[in-house]
Amino acid sequence: MPAKARCQITVRHYECDPLGHVNHAMYVHYFEVGRLTAMADTGLPFGAILKQGYTVVAVDIYVQYTAPAFTDDILEVESYITDFHGALMTWQQTIHRRADGVLAAVAEVNGAFTRADGRPTRIPPAMRTLLEAVYVPDAVPLVPRQRLRPYTP
Repeated sequence: MPAKARCQITVRHYECDPLGHVNHAMYVHYFEVGRLTAMADTGLPFGAILKQGYTVVAVDIYVQYTAPAFTDDILEVESYITDFHGALMTWQQTIHRRADGVLAAVAEVNGAFTRADGRPTRIPPAMRTLLEAVYVPDAVPLVPRQRLRPYTP
């Protein structure tokens, strides 16, 4: 039965800005730790993907910040996949402050499987089978996201 993966991160003082809040860029790192932990928990650590001649790259990420986090806060990152499409998988993620349960940020991330040379490739069936442990296709989208047309100069 698919389940949402969870991991915890403790905020370090150097991850905060001069106002004492976690710097916005750190959330992207926290979300990546959440996805990598989720993948490892399914039996597919990132190193195993690399050893088989593949990689996974972030294609885009949308983050919505809802409340600050501070030094020494323990954050719980929840991660799960809501869609597979060819080379792509779509992740939904949340970060809550553990002490009070307040939602600090939500994200939607599209990741693509590529070969070692960087060319996109369908997710190998054996890897997809492992990732389906965190596949929750009927989950309600966390972030209302406008789909924009790609930039063309």
